[in-house]
Amino acid sequence: MSQGDQIESTTALDWSPEIDRMLARWCDKAKCFEWMHTEAYSYYDKGSKAFVITTNCLTAISGISNVIVGNYTVGGFQLSWVFGGISIAISTLNILQDKLGYNTSGTLHMKYANDWCVLKSKLEEVITLPYSGRKDCKTFLRYIKDDFTKAATNGNTMIPAHIRAACYVKFSAIPGFEIPDICGQLEHTQVVIEPIKQHLLP
Repeated sequence: MSQGDQIESTTALDWSPEIDRMLARWCDKAKCFEWMHTEAYSYYDKGSKAFVITTNCLTAISGISNVIVGNYTVGGFQLSWVFGGISIAISTLNILQDKLGYNTSGTLHMKYANDWCVLKSKLEEVITLPYSGRKDCKTFLRYIKDDFTKAATNGNTMIPAHIRAACYVKFSAIPGFEIPDICGQLEHTQVVIEPIKQHLLP
């Protein structure tokens, strides 16, 4: 065991108002990320359904009309050519849907929203309990920090810009609410200042 590990294992860490405020800020950010990923899921899910409905409708129209019209010609122009063009449009839409990955993106955003929801619940549960009813502070912070870091590095770059902007507008109206930097608001890093102990001379 290295000297750093020995120090970490022996250093005590107790619950304090500063830690509570830090966890409350993390909880605010978790709420923002949960909201953004939920909105992103709805956005991509609607796009995916729009592609599916459009292609299915065009496929049905093309198939039925092709059977009805057959080789019917108007002024030397075969109507079947029109429905051949519809088939090409359907293939193009399927390619676009695959390239844009709406369905895949929607599924990922739903997963990330669930991850943030679980993290938010853990934070809310702890900060609402009295100190006597909480687990060991150091152990909790170690695990919750790992969960927060993992969630914060997964999928945040996938959030569309208009949803990040909407998140800033929605939550900035709440006084003192901690909004993630990804939404466009940058703040100074907050530090904990230990009070200076006054030693009385004998």
